[in-house]
Amino acid sequence: MLKKYRVFFALVFKIYFLEAGTIQGNIIDAVNQLPLVGANISVIANSVGTVSDDDGNFSISGLENGYYSISVSFMGYESKSIADIWVRDKAYEFLNIQLKPTILDYNGVTVTKSYFSKTSLDQYSSVNFNNDEIRRAPGAGQEISRILNALPSVASVGENRQDMLVRGGGPTENGFIIDNIYIPSISHFNTPDGRSNGPIGLINTEMVDDIEFFSNGFPAEYGNKLSSYGNIRYRNGKKDSLAANISLGMGGAGGLVEGPLKEDISFIGSYRRSYLDIISDAINAGGGLPSYGDLQGKLKYNPSHFSAYTILFINGNSLYERGKAESISAGENTYGSFKNNQNTLGLAHRYIWNKNIYSNTSLSLSYQDAKAIFYENKSDTISLRTNDLYKTFNARQLNHIRFNELIGGLLGIEIQNRNLDYDFLLNNIESKNEVSVTNLSSFLTFQSALFNKALISLGFRFNWNSHEEDILIAPRINIDFSLDRGWGNIIYNSGTYFQNPPEKYLSIVDNNDLKTINTFQHSLTFEKLITNSTKFSISIYKKNYHNAPMMDNNQAFTDPTFLLDELRTYLNIISSGKAETSGVEILLEKKRAINFYGLVGGSVYNSTYNDQNGIKRNRNGNYEYLFNLVGGYRPNPKWEISLRWSLFGGKPYTRVDLESSNYNNEEVLDYSEFNDYRTPVYHNLFLRYERRKSMKYGNIITYFEFWNAYNRKNTETYFWSREKQEILETSYFSFIPVGGIEIEF
Repeated sequence: MLKKYRVFFALVFKIYFLEAGTIQGNIIDAVNQLPLVGANISVIANSVGTVSDDDGNFSISGLENGYYSISVSFMGYESKSIADIWVRDKAYEFLNIQLKPTILDYNGVTVTKSYFSKTSLDQYSSVNFNNDEIRRAPGAGQEISRILNALPSVASVGENRQDMLVRGGGPTENGFIIDNIYIPSISHFNTPDGRSNGPIGLINTEMVDDIEFFSNGFPAEYGNKLSSYGNIRYRNGKKDSLAANISLGMGGAGGLVEGPLKEDISFIGSYRRSYLDIISDAINAGGGLPSYGDLQGKLKYNPSHFSAYTILFINGNSLYERGKAESISAGENTYGSFKNNQNTLGLAHRYIWNKNIYSNTSLSLSYQDAKAIFYENKSDTISLRTNDLYKTFNARQLNHIRFNELIGGLLGIEIQNRNLDYDFLLNNIESKNEVSVTNLSSFLTFQSALFNKALISLGFRFNWNSHEEDILIAPRINIDFSLDRGWGNIIYNSGTYFQNPPEKYLSIVDNNDLKTINTFQHSLTFEKLITNSTKFSISIYKKNYHNAPMMDNNQAFTDPTFLLDELRTYLNIISSGKAETSGVEILLEKKRAINFYGLVGGSVYNSTYNDQNGIKRNRNGNYEYLFNLVGGYRPNPKWEISLRWSLFGGKPYTRVDLESSNYNNEEVLDYSEFNDYRTPVYHNLFLRYERRKSMKYGNIITYFEFWNAYNRKNTETYFWSREKQEILETSYFSFIPVGGIEIEF
């Protein structure tokens, strides 16, 4: 017992007397995950450096407080530069660095040490955000979906929703994993089919090390999604000292603690709780009172260089309540509440067999209990009641293989079972059912250098599901061609992607003939590294949908809704839906090498579908154009200013038939003009000021933001008012100040 207390007090002592000015990290081979011994690490500002030890670890001490960039190099590997490393008292960031072997012959051209990297070994185009970029993003509220909305390929449903629309796709077409563990949803207020109903994300970004996001096609190891995939990596807990932080922000308060349990075991965990109901009216969150709480943790065990175990736990609880008076004032037809409880428990294991083979294996079980009850304003009778219980089991096994310096590959399998226990009441029509869908997938990817000019990745994903009982093949190819004289790269990507119809559709007997939805998409990208911290890219793409769920044209009423954009529980849904999206994207991104960073991105696109009568209709996310300007300036380590300005085209909507609405005393939409109208153009400015201060007990980060800084009135939608017998509009939030504080010790 005495020994335990001695260990505890030693750790506490280390928190307060940790040597200031330290950069620590670990360097491994990106291909085989083994440590690189003798890699060179140098601080760019002053050329202070060191080399990695037998475990791949390194430490550079004696640095003054501030921000630093480092350069990492090793013979036979691509060099890497890393910026935005915050050195401060009593804390440090542990860097996990992967270097890729040099494959291509650059014909004597000096290769610049870049701040950009493609962490995916098969060279699929992706965008990366590290922890500091996530935390400081203006107007994002440290929410993953809002951060990704700055990209030219990503549009938002609205400021009060977490949904993402990637290249014109629907909210359910995006998938995420954390540390190779499948996560059904990253939103607190999500519906079981994956879309969001609220403004708060489930993922605590203080836990996140970095995000790799694929929107320009994704490798064969990811499946059952049509538009994008996000690979989130959580931080490992500190191995040599306890550390903690507490935070107070716009939506709630939270705390985080991390440290070692034993020599080879570390942990990190966080808890957050909302007070969003207090300021709900100020941010115009749909007229309701949303609240949430979440608990998440990660345990990492490294018995050797060759083996690592991870246990991940994520819990989220959310509640949304809308009173009758609030509903009427917001233009809603119903009032009530929605409760959601979701949990994910995952176990992952990485094992290095030899210098050419390593494996990643994961098992996860997710549970979601969603209950809702809503009443009609005009009659106080039940309009909607749901009691849905979702259980998801997922197993992934990936084997990374290197045959030689030029050729490698990946083999793997994935098993997923989703079970829905379904209890649904809508307008006095009740349905109870249980449906279970199992997906069995295998995938392989072959990677090779081609004529010392290009990297080619050829992949196949084979999928069988218990609903259709058929084998589906999804081929994918990615070619990254390097131009002479450092002029840039040309990247071609093409592939087929599959996704199951929502389980709620399959739970209805009349919909048993629904087929798996598929897309064929291809793109061509030019990418140029202008400086080591600045990159330009332009992409053209096209995406075609087949077998999407649509309503049978024989139904008594005609609602031409595309059922990947909105969840409608209808009978007699058929797999006849076709859609297409095509567009051009431009992105200029500058990493913060010294004191300035920025991003300028935009896209012009068209996203449509064919309704039951073959008429082309706008999909919900067809804004036609997007533009984002993000930038920040930090003259010294103590403070920083940043901004984000966003411009979207008008959102498609269906006109309210005023005469019919007044006659029937309820809102009636003119479906003959479905999505033919647009809201006014959206634009918004976010301003952020951040200050950092080191004190004897720790470090304090304070920030202040102005959301909608010039008080633009952005229209969300139009609705029929029963009280006024006229059409009114709802708007997104007006000018609002946002502040927060974080203390780490």
